[in-house]
Amino acid sequence: MNRAFLLSTAIALLIGCAGQPSPPVDPAASAPVEVWPLAKELLGDWVDSTSSDSFTVVEAWTEVDDSTLSGVGRVLAGADTVFIEGLKLMRRNGAAIYSALPGGQNNGAWTDFTAVPASGDTLHFTNLSHDFPQHIRYFREGAGWHAIVSGLSKGRPRQEHFRFRPR
Repeated sequence: MNRAFLLSTAIALLIGCAGQPSPPVDPAASAPVEVWPLAKELLGDWVDSTSSDSFTVVEAWTEVDDSTLSGVGRVLAGADTVFIEGLKLMRRNGAAIYSALPGGQNNGAWTDFTAVPASGDTLHFTNLSHDFPQHIRYFREGAGWHAIVSGLSKGRPRQEHFRFRPR
């Protein structure tokens, strides 16, 4: 595959958070805040150098306060950053919210995904009205995280996997 195709695929599939604004959060329909201890395990620096031959994906999470985690996601081609996005995990009104601000997309607006019940060591966030992805999942895999962004894209199922290890 050529580098331009891989770059555009990595950017579109990894983040893909441009599009419609998020629907209002309905606390009654969202997951309980018990997901928070697991969400806090995202704190630190994570790297996926195995999902692509040309790119490395990095996420770094820090704690802002007892109800907000701040993150940044980057796609690297060698030493060059080719894509960056802001990330947040928040506890708001009894709901856990994952929010993304992909660089240069969505007119600078954050896109929210609300936590839904999941089993085991899984964080599952959803926004069914979003163009792509509609689901963002993180689940523990050994010492790291396996992240999956998925949903329908142009009417077809699409799924991307990222296997993060401690940096």
